[in-house]
Amino acid sequence: MSNPPQATVKTELTATPYCKNCGAPLTGAYCADCSQRADVHVPSTLELIHEALEGVTHSDSRLWMTMKYLLFVPGKLTLEFVAGRRVAYLPPFRLYLVMSVLFFLIASIWPGEAVHLTGLEAASKTAAGATPVARTPQQRCDDVHSDIFEAQIKRACERIVRDNGEAFKHDVVATAPKAMFILLPLIAFFHMLLYWFPRQRYPVHLLFFVHVHAFAFLAMSIAWLLNQIGHLSLTLDTVCGVLLASIMVYMPVYLVLAMKRVFRRGWPNTFFKSVALFVIYLFVLSITMAGTVLYAALRL
Repeated sequence: MSNPPQATVKTELTATPYCKNCGAPLTGAYCADCSQRADVHVPSTLELIHEALEGVTHSDSRLWMTMKYLLFVPGKLTLEFVAGRRVAYLPPFRLYLVMSVLFFLIASIWPGEAVHLTGLEAASKTAAGATPVARTPQQRCDDVHSDIFEAQIKRACERIVRDNGEAFKHDVVATAPKAMFILLPLIAFFHMLLYWFPRQRYPVHLLFFVHVHAFAFLAMSIAWLLNQIGHLSLTLDTVCGVLLASIMVYMPVYLVLAMKRVFRRGWPNTFFKSVALFVIYLFVLSITMAGTVLYAALRL
């Protein structure tokens, strides 16, 4: 006699979904481990357009909030980050990188001044106090003498003459962001020494200058664009000239206001420290830029 039919075991028709990024089991619209969306299908053209528009308009209300505080409330972003209120703003180093890339991109693609060799005119003097004689750029290159790197400097000089400095300018612009990234922690360290007592932790000073430099890159990008727009007409030149002057005045004022807001010292103390910082900054920046130029020249 045949056995009675066994109950059919119901199997799941769909397997447990897993995150395609980290492999964790999915329990909702987002992965609980890495936060990637569960739905990662290849988007349609309309979906891509919608995502782009959303990103510009409100995907990052963070962007607009960050720009507002960066431009008009000096020091606010640093205070918000230190206080732990971070979700509403772009991360500090991402903000710095975006602003620096924007500035150096404008500097690299916008037509600039040609590189001249007038700085080598002194090399044409044959004796102390002699009046320089008009010489061709190639003759100036031949007169270059250096105890070190003489061959490399002459080669760089000849390359600058050959292409009117285009390759040299390109190398300087390409190297400058890396040099600025080295300058950033150095300035933060010297700033920490200025505020030694009562002492703040070094990361606070570093974050402060990340935000200050992000503002400076944005301000210089706007200034560069205004300078170029001003060449289009006399009226625009007047308007852009006023805006440029305003930016030049606002930048040092911005630094003083940011220092006052973040480090909470009196106005005389803040002003004295800002002057000292300005002198230190110019010194470190000069060394950094000189190293950048020399490095770019030796690569030619």
